[in-house]
Amino acid sequence: MSSRKKWTIALSAVLLAGAALALVLWRLSADSATALLRVLPPQADLYALVDFVSLQRNPAVRRFLADPPELAMAQDYRGFIESSGFRYQNDLRQLALARVGSNYVGAARIAVDRSRMLQFLETERTETSEGTEGTESTEGTERTEKTEVLGNTVFTFGRVRPFRLALPQPDLAVFTIGEDNSLIEQALARLADTPNGDSAATDLAAAGELSRLSQGNALALVMRTERMFNQGSVEPEAGTFRFGGPLLRGSKAVYITVESRLTQLDFQVENLCEDDAAAQRSARMIQSLLVLLRAAPLEDEDPSQGKLAVLLQDIAVQQVSDSVLMQWQWDAETFRRLE
Repeated sequence: MSSRKKWTIALSAVLLAGAALALVLWRLSADSATALLRVLPPQADLYALVDFVSLQRNPAVRRFLADPPELAMAQDYRGFIESSGFRYQNDLRQLALARVGSNYVGAARIAVDRSRMLQFLETERTETSEGTEGTESTEGTERTEKTEVLGNTVFTFGRVRPFRLALPQPDLAVFTIGEDNSLIEQALARLADTPNGDSAATDLAAAGELSRLSQGNALALVMRTERMFNQGSVEPEAGTFRFGGPLLRGSKAVYITVESRLTQLDFQVENLCEDDAAAQRSARMIQSLLVLLRAAPLEDEDPSQGKLAVLLQDIAVQQVSDSVLMQWQWDAETFRRLE
């Protein structure tokens, strides 16, 4: 056998092994995503899933997520890292999030020394309690509480939109943000009862949307627009433009996915409408809005306008039946211009 043939066979074997490993990792990521979704509630207004490991395969994204110099120098932040050993860039693996009204429920895969993190949280609770002891209780007063919920320790921080956190497993964190204190108990109950009870996973599967959040993208989002914008919630903005109201009239759901590659990020947004006519109307409004935004004069005192122009380049808009698809890419040059 010639040397050239041997190298060809060896290279083919390496490529096949790499493809097999990628397939295994993709399946593991998808299974882990589904497990996180089983902790979240059904019938939420919005579901999001972020795979930080996949996202940071892109060097530009990893640089973007790095600690800014002023944060790295902050004494409180340094103390947090030294005490807990947790750095989100390395230790936050996957995050699933649901919005229910004005509240949020989340579950995250983490790599952390659980006992060390619990000790840090307990120390924070003790110091906060001692710092506020003897002061008059007011709505805005900072507080930290510890309770037991279904055999799990739950730490509660703050009075206004309190943040609640539990570490029920060595590699799992469950948290809520908002006034509804029943959400953390419900999430922990679903964790103990899975896969039998209703959850985000069963809700998304019944709606045919589960694959959108579990197909291995670095970021995926499902937004039920009818619920989001019928609650008087704040509409997304870009400068003086709002993306709710007329732009999303007739919209049933918006799906966003981001695929992270070594040299670029691939974005896709799908606006699922109630019929073809609504999709056609939405596509025309989006195309008109893009023309206006791209043509807007740049203000010297507002550098965000220049960044917006960079982000809006090369967005392709296409109507497909009752959906509007938008696709674009960010590469190394895009990040360079943003910086």
